[in-house]
Amino acid sequence: MKLALCAVLSLLLIGSAAAGQAAAGQANVSIGKLRLADAASDACFASCASQNDSCKRVCPTTLGAPCQSACDSQAQTCRQSCRR
Repeated sequence: MKLALCAVLSLLLIGSAAAGQAAAGQANVSIGKLRLADAASDACFASCASQNDSCKRVCPTTLGAPCQSACDSQAQTCRQSCRR
């Protein structure tokens, strides 16, 4: 009887340890996905900033304010698309 009880307890402990490792593996995958998402988001925001700078460099001095305002509007739309 003691042998059977030890065998059952051993199997339960091994099973719970395996389940814990599986949960830890899922947590690592989730953290990896979050890091990838953060990197993609950072790259998106950097691209928006670069496009905004390029847009403002092209603006002629005679139309400076309206042109720069249009660039800022495009940049805002770009940043909003990064958040989706």
